[in-house]
Amino acid sequence: MSSSRLIEINHFYSQILDNSRNIFIYLPPSYETDAGQRYPVLYMQDGQHAFYKDRKGESWDVHKTVDRLIAEGRMREIIIVAVAHIEDARIAEYMHENPYGHRVFDTTNQGELYEEFLVREVKPYIDREYRTLPDQEHTALMGSSAGGLVSYNIGFRRSETFGMIGALCPFFASVDLRTMEDRWLSRVYTEKKALRIWMDVGDAEGFTVMEKHVRHVADTLIGAGYRPGDDFMYYYAVNSGHSQKDWAARVHAPLLYFFGRLGTPVRVDLHGPEAVGIEGPRRTLNPVVHYDSGFMMTDLNACYEVSDHELLDVTADGKLQPKKEGETTVRYRNGSLTAELAVAVVPSVSETVTVQAFVKVPASTPPTAALYAGIELPMIREGLYGGTFEVPRDMSFEFRISRGLGMHETDRQGREILYRKFTAKDGLVLNYEVENWVDAAPVSEQR
Repeated sequence: MSSSRLIEINHFYSQILDNSRNIFIYLPPSYETDAGQRYPVLYMQDGQHAFYKDRKGESWDVHKTVDRLIAEGRMREIIIVAVAHIEDARIAEYMHENPYGHRVFDTTNQGELYEEFLVREVKPYIDREYRTLPDQEHTALMGSSAGGLVSYNIGFRRSETFGMIGALCPFFASVDLRTMEDRWLSRVYTEKKALRIWMDVGDAEGFTVMEKHVRHVADTLIGAGYRPGDDFMYYYAVNSGHSQKDWAARVHAPLLYFFGRLGTPVRVDLHGPEAVGIEGPRRTLNPVVHYDSGFMMTDLNACYEVSDHELLDVTADGKLQPKKEGETTVRYRNGSLTAELAVAVVPSVSETVTVQAFVKVPASTPPTAALYAGIELPMIREGLYGGTFEVPRDMSFEFRISRGLGMHETDRQGREILYRKFTAKDGLVLNYEVENWVDAAPVSEQR
């Protein structure tokens, strides 16, 4: 039986951007043996991590997922074009002009030029050199974080070219941690286009990408006429942070949505708060529906039953509306699938809680003004970082302690360690110790 193949194009030059980058191409198993076959195409951002890992990040292993889904008969064969970013230009190229005027990053936005590069240089080359189905109905664009944002923008600006958009953890807004101001980085589109959209966010991303921003865009899309569960899929991923391992764990879902069969719902898990305040932050339920294909999504058009409507109401999109103090049960129902959640309605719940976090680092640590441990931690003194912070209640963080991109903690021998995680509760005190850094020699060699 034929197998899939990976091709690397080195130093693909762009006249539009006046720079060069690598492009990685996945050809499906039948490509070499069925010369008359043409294939849909998925274009991916941050392409160096689509199939491979490096010091700056893990791999999505998309080729392995696609191979498996094809072998299982769950999706059709496709071509994948993974376009690498240029490290120093990534943020600039992934950011379109910002109508809100926020200049969070010290750069000039070049998203419009990057868009032209994909549409006028990369796609024509791929359509010329490979047996593609070039129409928009068979062309998808996908990325994560800033790559998810640029995919969203290009999708709405170029819906005649791209008919499917995957925006994983899209970086719609940056939060100023001093003032807690939401600084939006993109226009939020309010018009309906001929697009099928997958959008998701993890529940342990901390301030990096916040669910409230992604959900606002999702609600806007629904208001524009997109139908949840049809031409719009939303997923609030449980126990998921902001890294390649998280996107690798769920990339099968947008692949099935775009190119495969979803299958049949077999289970629902109802997630939500144990308590909601009559006064305080608004809370939302997260009914995750699982399918026999492995597909999963959050149902934003659900049927709920509340045992005591005097205490609480729930809208179809899961928003809790507390009315009176007490305890009640919310039941989700979807055909034969049901799930329940006990919810207490209390007088008030505070928006934020106080968290203390401290990190000790080895003497070999290069000088740095701050570390990142879910929260930015300033230096207290040499070898110790941390402080006291006001954090949104129940916000979860999954992370490795780092000094910046590609400079995260390891064990003493330089080997990768598990991600750390915490959920913000009032009075939480965190004490961490870093053994070594990925860009440092093993401890034994430092002596």
